Amino acid sequence: MLNTPPDSVLALRADYRQAESRAARLRLLVESGRALNALPAAESGALALQRACSFCAMDGGVLLLRQADDSLSLSAGFGPAALQQQLATLPWQGAAQVLEAPLSQVALALYLPLHAATGEAFGALLLGNASAMRGPDAEDLEALQLLATLLAGHLHNSQLLEALSLRERTMSELVHRQMSAQEDERARVAYDLHDGLAQTLAGLHQRLQGFAQHRQLNDELRAALAPILQLAQRSMGETRQAISGLRPTLLDDFGLAPALDRELDRLRSQGRQVQWLRRDMQRLRPAVEIALFRVGQEAINNICKHTADGAVSLDLHLDGDTARLQVEDRGPGFAAGQKQLAGEGGMGLVAMRERCLLLGGQFSCHSQPGQGTRLLASIPRALADEESA
Repeated sequence: MLNTPPDSVLALRADYRQAESRAARLRLLVESGRALNALPAAESGALALQRACSFCAMDGGVLLLRQADDSLSLSAGFGPAALQQQLATLPWQGAAQVLEAPLSQVALALYLPLHAATGEAFGALLLGNASAMRGPDAEDLEALQLLATLLAGHLHNSQLLEALSLRERTMSELVHRQMSAQEDERARVAYDLHDGLAQTLAGLHQRLQGFAQHRQLNDELRAALAPILQLAQRSMGETRQAISGLRPTLLDDFGLAPALDRELDRLRSQGRQVQWLRRDMQRLRPAVEIALFRVGQEAINNICKHTADGAVSLDLHLDGDTARLQVEDRGPGFAAGQKQLAGEGGMGLVAMRERCLLLGGQFSCHSQPGQGTRLLASIPRALADEESA
């Protein structure tokens, strides 16, 4: 057997140890990255502390996060409680550092800042040891800082997602209040028109009819009065149509199906073929009836505006605990994305979708040029708390 020079053995041993160290650093980062992505933000700090302390043989550590008022809060801890309390009192540092004997009961500490995407430090990992020991080398400290960077990204993304979720909830609540206020205002205006202008026009029309039938009225005056009667009658019809568009009494008195059928009269007056596939007459909670009525009303408005011919079909039915309304026409259709980008009717589709989503439902629009358009709105029949009651 050949004799190996001592220098060569030492070199091989050093290379082996370096390779083991590199493998340990890589394993720390890879395994920690996978574990952090699978954990919620509240648990990720404790895991990062545990892995960092195990990697550099530290007794314990803390995760400090900066609050909105610039104060620091202890978000997570690992190791003896007394050591955690000591580490939490260390002064804020600007970069990763090894601190030798920073406190009387802490012989060695590591400071690892957490940076946001803007570069601002919003937290820090502090690792400590009660007994004296050799600090990590530059490569180990770099690996630990990379771990802190992984944790910072996970925490910062969670904060951004939470803020975005809160903003979406706030916006949804504002839209819900706006739509509720809009419906209340429509109802108030409709009732005011019904009790005010509509009654006045009806009285005017009756008086004119009585005057037109007076025996002492000559033919010339009677001929001049005829167009005035027609104008009064047309004003009455337009007022009733405006009241129906604002808040149809049929919706409140008889439900969704009769109210939608009245809207379909506009298409029938154009000579369009209208078909009910299914027409469920069951009453729904007011919010659902109003939302589905507005979806159907807007769909019929779009058909009147953008299609000159072609059959129209409606399907209103209950599918288990879900009310579904489908409106389909055989008109020219459109490319949905292009139409919304062009600003033509896009807000109408957005409003329909928002009405359904606010009540826990869904909305879809399927259309292609030359193949017509199909709108489908589905909303739970009852609220979750109503179902459990």
